Amino acid sequence: MANKRGHRRFGHVRKLPSGRYQASYLGPDGQRRTAPTTFARKTDADVYLSRIEATISQGEWTDPSRAKVRLVDYAERWIEQRAGLRPRTVELYRWLLARHVVPGLGGVALGELTTALVRQWRADLLASGVSQTMAAKAYRLLRAVLNTAVDEDRILARNPCRVRGADQENPAERPVLTLPQVFELADAMRYRRLRMLIIVTSFATLRWGEATALRRQDVAHDGSWVRVNRTHRGRRSGDRRRAAEVPRRGPDYQHPGGGAAGAGRAPARVRRPGP
Repeated sequence: MANKRGHRRFGHVRKLPSGRYQASYLGPDGQRRTAPTTFARKTDADVYLSRIEATISQGEWTDPSRAKVRLVDYAERWIEQRAGLRPRTVELYRWLLARHVVPGLGGVALGELTTALVRQWRADLLASGVSQTMAAKAYRLLRAVLNTAVDEDRILARNPCRVRGADQENPAERPVLTLPQVFELADAMRYRRLRMLIIVTSFATLRWGEATALRRQDVAHDGSWVRVNRTHRGRRSGDRRRAAEVPRRGPDYQHPGGGAAGAGRAPARVRRPGP
């Protein structure tokens, strides 16, 4: 703001040989910074400095030089610095970042991210065939990363992830096979181990990583239960211990252990094995 003598109380404006005006100011850290662009009129430079002064007085000023870091670099450090994340969560975050965030926004500087840019990125994901559920996961990860840039690191004044409804998954209801359809699918498998995989995953409520990690010794001799001792997680295996009962069908169906089936009974109940 100018005083009676025409000198500014905050910042400095000078005329360049080109005839344009350059604005500069001292930040809260004592470093002099210049406006990212020059101005055709002196009044435009004065307006710029007045806005900077207001953000400093309101405690909302951020260092523009720090905002030049690329999103991909900041996000990768963000994941590395999240103490306590489970390995599976770290894998998911890295996959979402590499698959859905980096291709569209990775090379953009933090300070150049806008709500319009984020909205277009999300629209491009959906247009390319990415499901709404996966797009929502990627959006929530991006929002969490930028929340840290706003609240903890003070790189951004506000989070550009402000797209209404973008964090909502709203997945379509998944179709559920009927019991006859499950057995029809199992009987259509060429190999017996694949038939058993259908039965175990359908009725014992095993996850894919648990079912594919099963070994012969994990199956009861009569096929009435399977014990989960491990699970596949990507290329690694982890410890997991529980037991699940396998439901029986009529006498024409064989259980994983090879025994003949008895009377029908309800789908599996999960129970914890003893030590």
